[in-house]
Amino acid sequence: MVDDLDVLLSVAEISVAFAGFAGIITAVTGRTGGGWDPANLTRFRLMIYSSLSAVVTCLIPYVFLLNTEQVDWGWSIGLLGLFLLAFSGFWIRSFILARNNLNNYVSFGVSSIAIVGTIVQFGALAGFFHQDLGIYFIGVFCLFTQTCIAFIRLVQGAILKTVDTN
Repeated sequence: MVDDLDVLLSVAEISVAFAGFAGIITAVTGRTGGGWDPANLTRFRLMIYSSLSAVVTCLIPYVFLLNTEQVDWGWSIGLLGLFLLAFSGFWIRSFILARNNLNNYVSFGVSSIAIVGTIVQFGALAGFFHQDLGIYFIGVFCLFTQTCIAFIRLVQGAILKTVDTN
């Protein structure tokens, strides 16, 4: 069962790479005289928070392997569910506050992904799903998907902003 956890380490590595590329994109595009574009700032924050959250949540099952030879999926899923609940609430609030600067369809999609991941985790805790790596990975994959969407939108926003100013 420990061999199956390698997928979590792979997701963590890719998430760190996305965070690094987001930093490079943000540094290269810079900011205009008036400050950061509010939409790109929101995308950058989502990108960084999602990628770092994916890294941390990928490592939670390994904490249980320090003292035992098996992962306690109940605790791992519970911790991930609570984290996703707080993370989802924070981002939905952020999207509502920044709705004038963002594409609401993308914000709705990202929020929906977060809500689905949270519901699946709590569904497993309630006994609707078997608590295992697959259910846990759905939550982590939701964070990873949010990272990918934010990265694509950040690159798109940076490229379109550069094209519009020239």
